[in-house]
Amino acid sequence: MWKSGEKLNMYPNYGLIFDTETHKLHGDIIEAGALDFTFEDGELKIGYEHDLGRFKPSEPIGLGAMAVHHIFDEDLKDCKPYTEFKIPKKLNTRYLIGHNIDYDVQAMNRTGFDFNAQMSQPFESICTLAMARRLWPKLESHSLSALAYHVSENKRHTRVYLKEAHSAINDCYTTFEILKAIVKTAGLKDMEDLSAFAYNSRTPTHIFNGEYKGYAITDLPDQVLDDLITKSDGFLLSSLRTESFRRSELPF
Repeated sequence: MWKSGEKLNMYPNYGLIFDTETHKLHGDIIEAGALDFTFEDGELKIGYEHDLGRFKPSEPIGLGAMAVHHIFDEDLKDCKPYTEFKIPKKLNTRYLIGHNIDYDVQAMNRTGFDFNAQMSQPFESICTLAMARRLWPKLESHSLSALAYHVSENKRHTRVYLKEAHSAINDCYTTFEILKAIVKTAGLKDMEDLSAFAYNSRTPTHIFNGEYKGYAITDLPDQVLDDLITKSDGFLLSSLRTESFRRSELPF
């Protein structure tokens, strides 16, 4: 185990779980936390938690966001503005992990903080949501709490813990438990394995929202496939187009 305060990026199998709370959907960071870990002998080993602070947003907290994280404007009245957010240099890592990590990275970018600027190489975003969808596509929900129950060996203990959910640090711990289950289920041995699996999981095999939720992309009727291609973007669009191309190559 490394010592607190060491330069953790010297460990090739070191990763950092990262989570934020925002003042509204796609809003300013008002709370952030991180949890570091390593792969040792093919298993995840938890490290130290890092409270990255609370911050004052550019406008009042929305009621929808408040109902999720229970942070009030008065809780932040003496906090620094969100534009002063940063991840300390001692936490530099090639691997930044989170549940729907793109949301948290976008929130970080909106503060003006450039994580890559203080690193020797660009970081990789590893999404536990995408990996969970790849491994367990038929689950009713892939939310953080739902997956925590799915992978839990003691649901009563998990229930007690989730009652304190939706603080950045607590969500980091929940994400770590889900990540452990992903590593075990997928048979991943180190961060390179995890990175490769996470990359491949970005392109979905199933539909996870809307009328055709739960359908494998390969099972979609031709007309539905064509319709979804006109309405989709990003990784889903890539998967849909790949399937469309595959069908065009089949014998009549």
